[in-house]
Amino acid sequence: MALDLLKMRYFAKIAELGSFTRASSELGVAQPALSLHMRGLEEQLGVQLLNRTPRGVIATEAGQTLLSHAQVILRALDQAETATKDQAKYPTGDVSLGILSSICPTLSVPVIEECSRRFPKIRLTICEGDSQTLRAAVDTRVHDLAVTLDSVAKPTSAPLFDELLYVVGPSGQFAPDAELTVEQALSLPLILPTRRHGIRILLERQALIFGRELSIVREIEGVESTKAAVRAGLGLTILGRGAVHAEQESGTLSAAALTRPGLTRRLVLDMPVNHPPTRAVIEVRKILLAVVRELGAQGHWTCLPAITKAI
Repeated sequence: MALDLLKMRYFAKIAELGSFTRASSELGVAQPALSLHMRGLEEQLGVQLLNRTPRGVIATEAGQTLLSHAQVILRALDQAETATKDQAKYPTGDVSLGILSSICPTLSVPVIEECSRRFPKIRLTICEGDSQTLRAAVDTRVHDLAVTLDSVAKPTSAPLFDELLYVVGPSGQFAPDAELTVEQALSLPLILPTRRHGIRILLERQALIFGRELSIVREIEGVESTKAAVRAGLGLTILGRGAVHAEQESGTLSAAALTRPGLTRRLVLDMPVNHPPTRAVIEVRKILLAVVRELGAQGHWTCLPAITKAI
């Protein structure tokens, strides 16, 4: 028959203090009730656990044996309770966050900083990649969260923000409020990624609509390398607002918004299905959503109404 943990806790306190009276006071349990519990425990074990003496209560040899085990068990239970409460307050664990390469430099740093400040026991890993790579990583549960394009994400993904596309050129090429039509952009000398990338796919579709050919002068994989090539005067490129916002503000690059039609792409938050998130993943997700909102307010992109809802 299993021992009653409550009786063991009462017994340990009486044996440690050597007094029913003091144990009653500390436990907040009436002495008659303590006595009743001790009789029940002794009957269950078939041995006498406590001896009453003029100087107080002394554990018998059997009582000392039980006390040594009870102290270990009760200490472990107290530690488990503390650890569980700490986990609720200070979640721990590994979280892998994948972010589309074009916005990773903008989004990753504030997410890392906020996570480190609020939850130092969470081990956050951030990986950048293209939309196809991120989708595969979510499907195989390599990433717990991924910010990617809605065109490749699962239907269960949650919309985050819409990003206006810009033609990006060297410093001074475009005025701060410059605009170009999509048809005009198609004939520009463009530096673009390969056909597996979202923006390239979108532009190929627009070229078909207008019956035009894209004027691609170079193919470069990597947003930072592409922007370096643009600064060097090797051509122009087309990027989302988030990828060029900082350079446009600092004047190291210039950009013209694509209009008529306005070209945007939607980014979403993708997660593995049928895999409940840990507390650490939930907290990182909250931080990510807050950072997206803040950057949207600064003009990096247009946040969608759905971002205010619980995801």
